[in-house]
Amino acid sequence: MEFSGGMNIFERIYLFFYLRKKKKDLKSQKKLPFPVISVGNLTVGGTGKTPFTIAIAKELKKREYKPIILTRGYRGRLKGPLVVTEEMIARDVGDEPLMMAMEGLTVIKCPDRYSGGIYAIERFTFTDKDRVVFIVDDGFQHWKLYRDVNILLVDGFTGFGNCCLIPCGPLRSPLTEITEADMVFITKKENNTIYQHIKDMGIKEVYFAPFKVEGIIRMDGRKIEPAGQKVFAFAGIGNFQGFLTLLNGVGFKVGRYKKFIDHKKYSETTLKRILNLAAEAELLVTTKKDFVKIKDFSNLPNSLCYMEISIEINSQTVDKIMDLMHNC
Repeated sequence: MEFSGGMNIFERIYLFFYLRKKKKDLKSQKKLPFPVISVGNLTVGGTGKTPFTIAIAKELKKREYKPIILTRGYRGRLKGPLVVTEEMIARDVGDEPLMMAMEGLTVIKCPDRYSGGIYAIERFTFTDKDRVVFIVDDGFQHWKLYRDVNILLVDGFTGFGNCCLIPCGPLRSPLTEITEADMVFITKKENNTIYQHIKDMGIKEVYFAPFKVEGIIRMDGRKIEPAGQKVFAFAGIGNFQGFLTLLNGVGFKVGRYKKFIDHKKYSETTLKRILNLAAEAELLVTTKKDFVKIKDFSNLPNSLCYMEISIEINSQTVDKIMDLMHNC
């Protein structure tokens, strides 16, 4: 997991522009009048930011805080700032913001998270007596907004890949910037090799936050039990192999599958192609992130299901996040 042979010219070019943007954004950094928790990662692809953000927001609500999620709403057509509601469609606001809104959470879509935070304060007329906490979704590289707590997620399946920067590897930030995190969570599955590697980099606060499969859900909300059905799987996510591993782990035997790019924009034509590929399957299974983008299509088959996952964060770990937040 170490850099080998130094950076090549493409990585150096990426790093030059990365550091230039970071310096510029930090110079104009703004601070909201309420605590800000950032949830982000060092790599491209999914590390479980959405289920982690949902888990943190729900824990804050249990403790009588008012969590407000700030997100850019990647690939959503509407610019914002706006409040995302579950009645909206993914094409307008993005798949992940819609998923979070469907959990009953307050979600603000705006590319500039500071402007999104100010919009929320004015929209809901918050005062300094309100126990508001902002959670910045995918915030590690959003330097324009000051963060009180920086949480970094690492994929328990893939870690840091080949430890190279874009375009030669998966790193969006230099690996050395892991030291800017207050807490690091290894998501999806427990991986002691990655855990030890992070510890060896001098990071003290390292935790596991594995995925929990809540069930395979039909469109009518009923759960399906694995019973030897022929399964066709499809998804447009950062770690497709992890999705297949989770499916197999709960007892489904995946036959054929179709992998799409992350944040895939589906059309009725794409869905027809999927149905043709899955002609012999008894069940079509996708992720909830993909399901929210096709749930309003016409003529969806009854065999279509999605995987419901969650991340459980124990109360002691939440206490640690609260301590960091209040001590800033």
